[in-house]
Amino acid sequence: MLGSVLPSSSGLASLMAIGIGSALRTPNTTTMHTLKSSLRKVGASTFVVLGLAACQSGPSESEIAARSENDRLKSEVMTRDSLIADMTRSFGDIEENLALIEDREKLLPPDEAKLTVDQRERIMRDIQLMNSLMQESRDRVAELTKKLDKSKVESGSLRKKLKALDTELASRDSAITLMKEELLAKDFKIDEVNQKLNAFELEMARREATIEQLGNELHTAWYAVGTAKDLEAKGVVTREGGVLGIGRSSELNSGLAGNALSTVDTRNTERIPLEGKKVELVTEHPAGSYEIVKEKDELAYLKIKDPDAFWRLSHYFVAEVR
Repeated sequence: MLGSVLPSSSGLASLMAIGIGSALRTPNTTTMHTLKSSLRKVGASTFVVLGLAACQSGPSESEIAARSENDRLKSEVMTRDSLIADMTRSFGDIEENLALIEDREKLLPPDEAKLTVDQRERIMRDIQLMNSLMQESRDRVAELTKKLDKSKVESGSLRKKLKALDTELASRDSAITLMKEELLAKDFKIDEVNQKLNAFELEMARREATIEQLGNELHTAWYAVGTAKDLEAKGVVTREGGVLGIGRSSELNSGLAGNALSTVDTRNTERIPLEGKKVELVTEHPAGSYEIVKEKDELAYLKIKDPDAFWRLSHYFVAEVR
């Protein structure tokens, strides 16, 4: 569009020649004015043409280099963020595997227990699941380590997490090895305890174990029984009110640490052992849902008569005995 409006180089030359020629033929004030006007028009046209020529020449080498560096940095950031997101998801998967393995270990019967056919089959499924989850987790850690090395992304926190997972896997592997030795002593076969599941079997077993794990968590309760002094020392309760220690009441500590309590399954727990002569419940439970049983004027146990009602208000049971 500009090309059709602006004069060409030859046009500019003609314009200059006409203007100058006129000026030379009639050298008066009007002529000089005409000459100056012609020169201004030529100068303006020349400026526009030179400006267009500069625009058509494109970005400079420094601009190209800056754009290239910017694109490279963007690519590095995207690669780093993608790697971190992938590793974070993988860390979560590995930790879920370890949690399932630990959960399976808790379900194994005591060493002295005589195993039924159903128990043996259950143990074999759990062992095979643990073998497969361990192998999957080890492969994932090795894959993530290789990917991190190849990416050249320097992240001390990622490497620290990989090392921690590798250490935890090694510890879990040692525990499983001891477990297998105990099973071999119970006439299990070596090829059975080392067997792994195929991809389909692993996925199905993982889903079943996850559902069972969630059910176990839903029906897990915690309890502690002791004197007021012992419970306070363990951080189970806090003592408030009273004067000079008289009339003080105990309340469940809101910052309670789980390792200060014992765990029970609410589905199959009928009794909680007690000791001493008197007991006071710190946690709240409906009166008709339990019964305090004594033997020879001594506390024996708390009998849970209605589990659903007993644990409805709280999955914690804390009792002070004297």
